[in-house]
Amino acid sequence: MNKVLLRIGAALFFVIAIGHLACLLALEQMFAFYNVTPVYETLSAIGVWLPYVVTVGLVCCFTVAGLYGLSAAGDIKLPLTKLALITIETLFALRWLAGIVMLFIRGFSLLEICNLTIITIILICYRGWKIG
Repeated sequence: MNKVLLRIGAALFFVIAIGHLACLLALEQMFAFYNVTPVYETLSAIGVWLPYVVTVGLVCCFTVAGLYGLSAAGDIKLPLTKLALITIETLFALRWLAGIVMLFIRGFSLLEICNLTIITIILICYRGWKIG
């Protein structure tokens, strides 16, 4: 069962990566959709290319997280899998916690609830993994 959950979590990471890649086509509108236009404006003030570089960096991070899920499931071999999974779980647990706090600060938007649901599913999928 752990391998199935890890594969599901990896698939979710790949979907998130593809979604971020698709956002590159209308990045300014996507920042507005997520209600983070000031972040876009700050990044653009540094350089018009910076929001795109940050988004591509996120695509890479989500792809690597998915690959490490597949590594933990035994489908591929990557170095430092245990350390990578601990790091992924820690970062996503912090993102989950930040999302909960934002629910109370900004209000309960459907978008934030959907994001937190996906993060929760990924945390459940990546929890309880065993290497070897």
